[in-house]
Amino acid sequence: MRVPFKPVYLKKAYKKFMYIIIHDYSCKFGTLNKVDTKGISVQDVRNYNWIWYNEFELPYHFICEKIGQDFETVMCRPLSYYCEYEDIPSVYLPSVHIAIAGNYNVIAPEQRAYQQIGYRSIASIMRWFSIPISNIKMHWEVSADKTIHCPGDLFDKDKFLANIRSLILVKR
Repeated sequence: MRVPFKPVYLKKAYKKFMYIIIHDYSCKFGTLNKVDTKGISVQDVRNYNWIWYNEFELPYHFICEKIGQDFETVMCRPLSYYCEYEDIPSVYLPSVHIAIAGNYNVIAPEQRAYQQIGYRSIASIMRWFSIPISNIKMHWEVSADKTIHCPGDLFDKDKFLANIRSLILVKR
């Protein structure tokens, strides 16, 4: 199935991005059957989002998904548009939203997922927009809804940030 192409309803990004917010599928797609990194593709999630939420775009700029034996980062929403969440205060509107495919309340991400998302998207975005590592936030950290556990409880923030630090501190 092909989701209709309708970019005109999105809110355009006019401010420089200041934050990176990390997600998994648990907050938005937790009810999607078999949400893990093996059985559900970005296209499946896009179709689910369109059918169940009547939204043409996914609520992330990028998704890091396991494809075959490795993880790949896929752009899902142009950076010229914001991702808006009802539970996230407006101060975080100028944020790049990145998801690691899976529900990390159920399974833990592989080390390779942390490495790939850091290398393929986060380190570049940090450099491009001059975003400090302190402005990388987990969805649960910025959400007004304190019942949110996104990315899930098995997502290791310290391990994730250590991978990011190793990429941004490399001397050229």
